[in-house]
Amino acid sequence: MVDFRYHLVSIIAVFLALAVGIVVGTAALNGPIQDGLRTSINRLTDDKRSLESDVEQLRGEVTASDDFATRIGPQLVAGELEDQRVLLVTMPDTPGDLAERVRPLLADAGATVTGALEVRPALGEPEQRQLLEDLVAQVVPAGVKLPSGEPVERAAAELAAALTVGPDAKAVDAGEAQAVVSAFEEADLVRFTAEPGAEEQITPATMVLVLTAPGPAKDPSAAERQQLDALLALAAAFDGRSRGAVVAGPARSAQAGGLVRALRDQRDVAADVSTVDNADRGVGRVAVVLALAEQGDEQVGQYGAGPGASAPLPAAATS
Repeated sequence: MVDFRYHLVSIIAVFLALAVGIVVGTAALNGPIQDGLRTSINRLTDDKRSLESDVEQLRGEVTASDDFATRIGPQLVAGELEDQRVLLVTMPDTPGDLAERVRPLLADAGATVTGALEVRPALGEPEQRQLLEDLVAQVVPAGVKLPSGEPVERAAAELAAALTVGPDAKAVDAGEAQAVVSAFEEADLVRFTAEPGAEEQITPATMVLVLTAPGPAKDPSAAERQQLDALLALAAAFDGRSRGAVVAGPARSAQAGGLVRALRDQRDVAADVSTVDNADRGVGRVAVVLALAEQGDEQVGQYGAGPGASAPLPAAATS
């Protein structure tokens, strides 16, 4: 008869056999496994160092390209915007240095900046629909015919009439233009800043440069898409009223949710308004000024290095 001690000894023997098997197996495989892991780690380390070297080289090339564009830019754009007046349009999240970096090139091209219009988020909010409708009806300048579309489209047309003028449009009375801008400012829809030293009355611009922000890191929300629609309406209105408009921003503005991308995807607007998707780079700022010059010649183009760009620079740069 098998007693309890026999069972206990058998169980202990089984566990000892398992332990010996594990130790023997580990010892046999330990060397090859360690060698394989060490080889993989060394390979990954070498790949990482190679990528770091490539990144540093690319950064150096970008810096050199920017430096070259900054040096030769004034010569490329000289006289391209002679006697033109440019309105700068920004958003609250437009990079602060974007406008300041493009101003010197605009001056080199012979243009005068009339002021900066900051578009506030409320302009594209659905909750402001009735406010926009009422506001537009109260301050329509004499002789200005507004479209029969959405309130934001009518508001865009009214702002364009107050701040710009073109070959096919007569400038509105200075007092009426100021009344329009003041009404929109009081409603916190826009904020207009005239250039230092400029006359007190609003000077209508002949061209418009819209400087936008990078697109969101994720897909745009419904509210963000409505903001984009409002900005597209504004860009189209400015282009239709003046001699031309360009929308420009940093690289991510050409990604999903960015204004440059939204404009390029909307063919009816892209047929009239030019874009630049690398305005934060030296070559992009040159493209901005030359794109404005092209607009003055009734030509349109999409420039930069992002999705939808047809060339880095307008053809005028080759000369």
